Amino acid sequence: RAGRRLVHATRESVYEAIDRIGPGACLTDVGAAIHDVADSYGYSTVEKYRGHGIGEIFHCPPFVKHYRNNDKLELLPGMIFTIEPMLVEGSGDCYEWHDQWTVATVDGGMAAQFEHTVLITEDGVEILTIPDDEVDAMAK
Repeated sequence: RAGRRLVHATRESVYEAIDRIGPGACLTDVGAAIHDVADSYGYSTVEKYRGHGIGEIFHCPPFVKHYRNNDKLELLPGMIFTIEPMLVEGSGDCYEWHDQWTVATVDGGMAAQFEHTVLITEDGVEILTIPDDEVDAMAK
């Protein structure tokens, strides 16, 4: 049950962040939303990894922190970036395995991660990576 709760909270955090953004919002709203959800469940956020812009270069600005921060940047129509929070049971400190891909928490606590790519539109935000089954469920 603890694992399901962590996964649920992490999923909730990515959607809470998406709910708080749109044209004129601030990039800091993403980190604040995720951190608020993490706090409400008693979890920590991993600060080592960030979301990123999508453009001609895959990992480009803006770099999106998934925790409270002071990176002031107004979100404008046409911006595309990822929101990919990682929430953990204990400490947010983590390390990469020798395969240079797998990430584990230093204290051995469970972690969960969700990710979406979003587009800031003239009147809101569009999730570009939403699975078809979720699109169908949202239309009902």
